[in-house]
Amino acid sequence: MNVDQLVDAVNRLERRDALQCKLAAEEWKALAPYLSVRFLRVGEAIVHEGEDDREVFIVAEGEVDVSVQGHVIASLGPGNVVGECAFFSGLPRSATVTPVQPGVAWALNWQRFDLLAHKHPRLAVHLLKGLATVMAVRMREAVLVEQFA
Repeated sequence: MNVDQLVDAVNRLERRDALQCKLAAEEWKALAPYLSVRFLRVGEAIVHEGEDDREVFIVAEGEVDVSVQGHVIASLGPGNVVGECAFFSGLPRSATVTPVQPGVAWALNWQRFDLLAHKHPRLAVHLLKGLATVMAVRMREAVLVEQFA
């Protein structure tokens, strides 16, 4: 599968919580071997609330619902990141992510990230900064929503 679809989705997304690391084409090509492709099938969750795994996903095509205790809290499409909290913390998943449209997501697990960091440290730092920004924006917005609810 070609990484160009993922690059286009990330570059087109205009949201406050968008992945901010705008990598050059050669950097995406260096990152691609560390990612795995996941085909999104409607109704088949790619992340389950309470699971213990450290994998982050970037949606390239399709749409997913993010739900907590059965309540949908977000719908995310191409270019969006999901699973960043468990990826960083190693804590159990706080939400379930279920495709509502067929598509493709690219996944990076912690072990593959560690290999990337050893082989391409500068690229790994750029990716970490981008993922951390996504998480920080989402956490800030969640706190503000809770404050004014």
